[in-house]
Amino acid sequence: MDHQAIKDLLPFAALDRLEPDEARELEEHLRAGCDECEAELRELREVAASLALSLEQESSEAGSEERIWERLQARLDGAVPQTGRPAGAKAADSARRPARGRVGAWRAATAVMAAGIIGIAIYAGQLSDRLRRANEEHQQQLAAMNSRLAGLNAELEKTRVEVGTLQRVLGDRIRLEKVLSAPDLRLTRLAPLTPAPGAHAIVAVSATNKAAVFQAAGLPPTPPGKTYELWWITKEHGPLAAGLFRAEDGHPVVAPVAPPPPGEHVLLSAVTLEPAGGVSKPTGAMYLKGAPGPA
Repeated sequence: MDHQAIKDLLPFAALDRLEPDEARELEEHLRAGCDECEAELRELREVAASLALSLEQESSEAGSEERIWERLQARLDGAVPQTGRPAGAKAADSARRPARGRVGAWRAATAVMAAGIIGIAIYAGQLSDRLRRANEEHQQQLAAMNSRLAGLNAELEKTRVEVGTLQRVLGDRIRLEKVLSAPDLRLTRLAPLTPAPGAHAIVAVSATNKAAVFQAAGLPPTPPGKTYELWWITKEHGPLAAGLFRAEDGHPVVAPVAPPPPGEHVLLSAVTLEPAGGVSKPTGAMYLKGAPGPA
């Protein structure tokens, strides 16, 4: 017998179900020094003994042996030729041990199942890869949408600021027109001084409306941390703060300011550059100055 045929006998040898000629062939093979078959036979005998012990409570010895064979079936490689034996001996042997052809069929069925499992695993891997790519694409699209949304929000905020600025400018111009159309209008023209030689301004006051509006052009842009401040310089209390405003390059200034307090006689109006937030008394350089016109 070749080596594979000898290996096919090992499960039967573990259950002492070899024919004499088979037992002799196996013994000679082991004496020749096949460590692989010797180790496998030893392992199979240990397994058979363990299974027999666990099944010793079974009611039928044949049933116990059948169970042991079922546990050892994975060790069987296929049928071993039974040539040269009487038909009666073969029938008796079939009654004593499972047919090896059945084991081969079980092995074939196991191979089919294994192939099916491998196919399912491959399909699952492909499906997982598709899902991963779809998720990556979804994340990229989501990131692009978030970026676009952030851009739209920034544009919206910018538009809101611009609308707010336009509303303030429009309100200031309406206030200026209202003051300018008042019957008790009083104007103070401010002339430029050294820091702003090209600037000029007008302060319009209406006591009836209790309002005053400052309009200027040509002032230098307001430096960081600074603000322009308008003053009423009165006979009774000297300089009184009238309002704060900022100037931008190329844009005229229109800002509401506080009218002179009732009972104060204004001698001059002036604009100085002060720290941001303003001060109670002038401290910075004077940019514009002028006396009020006739009432």
